[in-house]
Amino acid sequence: MTEFSETEKKALSNFVTHTEENIYAVQNVSPEIFGAFGSFFSRSPKDIREHLLDAIKGNIRGHKIEGGEERLEKLARTADEKEGDIYEHPQKGLQSGLEKSQSFFEKYYGTYGHKSIANTVWIPFVANDVSQIFARKLAEDQLAFFIEQSTRYVEFDKDNYYKDPDIMESEHSEKYTETIEKMTENYKEFTEIAKEYYREQLPYEEWLEKQSEETQEKSEGFLERKYKRELDGKALDIARFLLPQAIQTNIAWALDARSTEFDIASWKSSPLSEMNDAAEKLEDSGGQIAPSLLKYTEKSEYRSDKLNLYNGEFEMDSEGEEIEKGVEIISAPENLLNKLVAHTLKENNSCSFKQAFQKSEEMSYNEKIDVLERTVEGRNTYDEWVGRNEEYDIEKLTIEIKTDVGALRDLRRHQKNDRGENIYSLDMGYYRPEVVDEMPEKAGELFEETMQIAHEAEKQIREDFKLQAQYVLPMATMTTITMSIGLDQLQYFVNLRSTPEGNFSYREDAFNLAEEAAREYPWLLGLEEYPEGKGIKDVYRNAPVKELMRIQPGETDLHT
Repeated sequence: MTEFSETEKKALSNFVTHTEENIYAVQNVSPEIFGAFGSFFSRSPKDIREHLLDAIKGNIRGHKIEGGEERLEKLARTADEKEGDIYEHPQKGLQSGLEKSQSFFEKYYGTYGHKSIANTVWIPFVANDVSQIFARKLAEDQLAFFIEQSTRYVEFDKDNYYKDPDIMESEHSEKYTETIEKMTENYKEFTEIAKEYYREQLPYEEWLEKQSEETQEKSEGFLERKYKRELDGKALDIARFLLPQAIQTNIAWALDARSTEFDIASWKSSPLSEMNDAAEKLEDSGGQIAPSLLKYTEKSEYRSDKLNLYNGEFEMDSEGEEIEKGVEIISAPENLLNKLVAHTLKENNSCSFKQAFQKSEEMSYNEKIDVLERTVEGRNTYDEWVGRNEEYDIEKLTIEIKTDVGALRDLRRHQKNDRGENIYSLDMGYYRPEVVDEMPEKAGELFEETMQIAHEAEKQIREDFKLQAQYVLPMATMTTITMSIGLDQLQYFVNLRSTPEGNFSYREDAFNLAEEAAREYPWLLGLEEYPEGKGIKDVYRNAPVKELMRIQPGETDLHT
């Protein structure tokens, strides 16, 4: 390992957490520089710290510049913070040693491969005032890690919705605006009814009795705010079913440059003006972070053909039919218990899968269950995964979840599952939660009116703009998502989405998935057969094995 001078160590300390250890973290270095230097490991034995010093000193081969020693001394003094007048942000000092950075990057990206470098460069983005359709398109990228405005804690208003320019310049503009504004007005009125309903269901005094002693000792003001916040969250959870897809949200996400590059090209190819506009803004802002990486961003006619639904060539003659919530297993691996045990044995021995599988076949059912139980022995709340590596996800089930668009907003976050969705349409019906029937009659009237006017607008607009018509559809719209999912991802999905604090709609989806999986593979619960006529909650409570597929069947009155 290279030894550095004291001055070099001080200069490097601006950029790395350790100057002598073999393991360290990098700081104050732009993603593009880190990606470029990190990629050199495949072609050079030099440490990244050495590359950083080369950049500071201007000693990059073929890109040498003067003034390197002065920059080094300045960064060393910056680390000491002894002289305020010489302070300079470390990244500026580094970048000044890369004045020919574009030619440098262009040369080495071409030499070492563009895509592998782009995978290591992550760019943070923020989007304000984008529609729910935008959020869906972003979530299609499995590497987009994002957080968006919550429908539980944010109350939306009728003026905050996306006006699609294609529709607004057509004969449908008035219908579009009238429909969305009426939907959001209904949403506001429904929300107030829901708040009052839950207030009557759980008065403040009863709510207070259910709080922990620690919470009860808080100030009266704190408790009243907490009570109101939880009531509002409960009301908004049910009211969100009336929100149209045009309603705008705010999203922050991080994405690698390679995926960003693909998204830009894909969104440029989209028939939706909102995505075209987003592509241009993404290219501009991302290009300021990693200008050398966003290279292949041109509109693709190939992608455009797909995103334009192949110009209707695959449309079926049959009418869309209404669906109900549920989960269907499209395909499931045969002999999965033997395969799973074999994968576990192989992970822990020097043998082939064939050898491990033969051993698994020779074992009794109870011996196999013992193997599975051993893999989850000592598992606690924060041990999210069962497999040591990915062995529990090697074999995949293909499932279809039939649910509402609002729940799908959360389910598509499971990015390791390969996913596919259909076009939204109220032809497939809508989800009406049972609690609506328990609320004042006016709530049910608002709910039904919203579904009716949205469907009328959809049918009118889709005559000319099939994809843009999705903007008027409410969160209650029924749809489907298909997924390929391994057992580790399945148990994670079920546990996370069945939490009592979650939205009741996707909780139902989680229970449906757990039940179908347990019917297909009862050994997930330590059973040889799934008891007929029983729901998953009852079966799980009495199951001999609970740690392979954790389910949270409990209930809570309000959400924190």
